[in-house]
This record gives sequence, structure tokens and C-alpha cells, in this order.
Amino acid sequence: MTSPSSPRGLRRTVAAVAMFSLVLAACGGGGAGDGDKSAGGGGGGAAKKTLNISGPETGSEADGFTESFAPFTDKTGIKINYSGSRDFETQIRVALEGGDLPDIAVLPQPGLLRDLAEKITPVPQSVLDAHRDQFDEYLWKLATVKGKVLGVPNKGDVKSLVWYSPKVFKKNGYTVPETWDALIALQNKMKADGITPWCIGIESGEATGWPLTDWMEDLMLRVNGPAVYDQWVAHEIPFNDPKVKKVAQMVQDIWFTNGNVLNGRQSIASTGFAQAGLPVTEGKCGMHRQANFYGAQFKDQNANVKFGADGDVNIFYLPTVSDDFGKVTLSGGTYVVAFNDNKATLDAIEFLASPEYANARVKAGKGGFLSPNKKHDTSLYADELDRSLANILITADPLRFDGSDLMPSSVGAGSFWKEGTNWVLGSSDLNTFLDNVEASWPK
Repeated sequence: MTSPSSPRGLRRTVAAVAMFSLVLAACGGGGAGDGDKSAGGGGGGAAKKTLNISGPETGSEADGFTESFAPFTDKTGIKINYSGSRDFETQIRVALEGGDLPDIAVLPQPGLLRDLAEKITPVPQSVLDAHRDQFDEYLWKLATVKGKVLGVPNKGDVKSLVWYSPKVFKKNGYTVPETWDALIALQNKMKADGITPWCIGIESGEATGWPLTDWMEDLMLRVNGPAVYDQWVAHEIPFNDPKVKKVAQMVQDIWFTNGNVLNGRQSIASTGFAQAGLPVTEGKCGMHRQANFYGAQFKDQNANVKFGADGDVNIFYLPTVSDDFGKVTLSGGTYVVAFNDNKATLDAIEFLASPEYANARVKAGKGGFLSPNKKHDTSLYADELDRSLANILITADPLRFDGSDLMPSSVGAGSFWKEGTNWVLGSSDLNTFLDNVEASWPK
């Protein structure tokens, strides 16, 4: 799953429609914008003075996005009117049906980009010529439909991470593991020392089960490599293939073995993902595998929490299983897309593809942002943790996107969650879990 702020499969409701109508009224409508009554046309009609942008970011993250446009506005005189909502996926589909799309949207998954492909203006060749080599080619591939690149990578998440307490490690003489075998050895050493190795929780309301998908995806990459991972995501191999079963068995060995997980296997499905890793800072468990956005949970627990090697909590890269596949890294993230070819809209798309945008967003200091642009200045991040995360993201080779977000929603945000949760609870076994997900795949 991309992040807890952008769950898939949201149900459209009357309230969502009413809310979006209010947003549109506040924004002055969709693609036209101030001073321009003709959408598209390559800049025909009066020049735009304001661009309407919508997306899933709210609060301080939305403030950071808006503030990052200061260099663009200074240069062009064009202002940005951004509206964000946690219910964005529903709202953008309502806007599509109503013909009131914004000039630009921030899309939380490549799947949504493909769903809206017919309405999206392709990224200009001039933008690709200038910035294509600044992003991992895989990210461009995910945004390509029928040979046309439709979106620019905007924000990245790093999922291949383990959170830990530097104080606990120092006190017990533990070192950060650099191989999978070393990670398992550390797990067993912690248990022998009376420290529960892992904190794990997959409860997330209607999205219960999604943290399991991230574990499976990370191990699919590490055990089988990116080529097999791509086959799995595209259903070119079945979900119950022996390669997938091997990975599920590895998860089972960690999650279901007595003493490995705080409060035991039966607590995993009822422990909220937002609270699951917090005991790390108290020394109640040794490690918590979760994406970079989990840092916000530690902040919510303690506003004065210090990140880094000398702090209260830190991260290390989830080690690889084999040296054959490189520095495999699981990620998530967002794309920006244009819904018209007005010159101001496409100028903004070019700005969003640039290191200048990424640097301005980082300097805004609102947090919650990592840039996948390889040319941006990682020294601008406010703390050691974010600098480390950004460097993991831009040096990942190969990089792969969250697999469940790329699968059909009935699987990636449906049977994968539900059947995986049943397996964790013990109401089904490993083979039944895999067989049921395979049977649910759309024909």
C-alpha cells in the first residue's frame, strides 16, 4: 500500500460528492483557471494567472507543496491554488464524471494514473529530454500508457526499512545487520537476551492486512529478484507459485515463531499499524519493519523524539537475501499529471520535474517529503534521518513500486489483505491463503 493516507478502494458517497462540489467552488472550477476560459489549446485564450491543483496531501504536507512553488511564481507570475483531501481518489473520479478536472493532479498510485489516462495530457518531450535521466527509468515506465509518458514522479517513500533504538543496540552490543543471515542472527540473539525481536501490527480498519503486503513484497524482491517480482505483480506467475510460497514461508517463520513478536502471533491482526512500532523506543521490542512515513508516528507519540544514530530511534536498510539482485528497494510515491495542454500547466509540469522544485520542497521544512529526483540536494534535509532516507531512495538499484498498489484493486486492496489476515489469525493455513488470493484474480 502506498501509505495510510491514501488507501485504495475508497467507496464513493453522497458526502464525498458534496465535499468535492465545495472544493470545486472554492477553487473556481476545474481546468480553466483564472483568466482563462478555454481548457487546453496549447495556451490559447487569455494567459492563466492561477493553476488549480488537487491531491491527497493535507495539513503541513500541503503547505510544503504550496510553498515549493515560490520560485515558479516569482519567475512566471502564476499562482497555485491547491486543494487537498484524504478522500482524493474518490473526489478525482467524481471530478472526471462531472467534467471539472483541475489543471494538475497529484496521483497516489500508478493504477489511478492508468484509470485516468484518456484525460491526461502526455508529458512534453522537452520535459523528458531535460529531466528523464534524473529519475529511475522504472518510475517513468510505471507512468507510461500506450507508449506515452503521462506523469512525472513527484514524491517517494522508502519501504525497505527497519526502525530500531540506538540506545538498546548500544547497551546490548548489537550492530546493524548488513545481510539477511545477520538479521536473523540478530533476531535470535535478541530473543536469547530477553528482548522480543519484532513489533508487528496489521490492523488498519477496512484496510487491515496491508502491512503484510509490504513484508511479502520486500521479500519477493530479495529472494526472487526484480524480474520475478514484476511477473508476480502482473500475474504472469500465479499467486500460489512455489516462489511466492517460499516468501510466505519466510514471513511465517518470523511472525509465527514463539517469542519473535511482541504479545505473540495472535496480537498481530488486532494491533494497529500506527501504534505497532512505538514500543521500539521503550526497549519492549528490538525492531519494526515499516516505511519512512512511520517517523510521523514517533513524533505523534513524543514531539521531542530525536532521530538518528545518537537519537531515540533510527533506521537501517532491510538487508538483501542474495547479492545477485543489487540494492533492491521497495518504494511508493506520487505522480503529477496535467489535464490540459495550456502553456502555464505544462510549464508547471516542467517545474515539478526539476531539482529546483525538489530543493524548494525540502527547504520548506514541512516534512513528509522525499524526492526521487537523483539531482536534488540531499544536504538540504533538516535532519540525518531524512538525508539517509533520501540517499537510500536515489541510490536504489533496482527500485520497485509497491506491488499491491499495482495489482488489480480487488486483489491488492482486497483478497491479499483479507486472506492474509485470515492466515495471520490462524483461521487458514499458508496454502489456503495463497490459493484463495490466486482464485480471486480477475479473469
